[in-house]
Amino acid sequence: MELRIKCSQRLNLNLRLVILSVSLFLSLGCQPIIQTKPKFHGDYPAEELRSMWAFCVTNFRLKAPYTPPLDVAKMCDCYLDEMRISHSHEKINKLSDNQTRAMGMRLIRVCNIKPEPKSV
Repeated sequence: MELRIKCSQRLNLNLRLVILSVSLFLSLGCQPIIQTKPKFHGDYPAEELRSMWAFCVTNFRLKAPYTPPLDVAKMCDCYLDEMRISHSHEKINKLSDNQTRAMGMRLIRVCNIKPEPKSV
């Protein structure tokens, strides 16, 4: 008799869990889909992005050889991210020399890590 009660209670609990799971699935599955604008222009070929990143790292290491490699990588990541946010691939290739210089200065302002003053 006691075994029947335990089995009945377990079955009742399992049934409640199934009903709860199904009701949660149905209610949460019916939420509206919110469309968001992508952060980056998605028209840059991956090979070109890799090439630009490698070019950035190489040049940075030549111009500032004592900058830690992780900082250089973070700055080059930022350069490419900011560039992809503000300009599509088509537009970046059509910038004038002055526009390219202005964008470069903005990227430096936004992305370059400020060296921390050394304590004596």
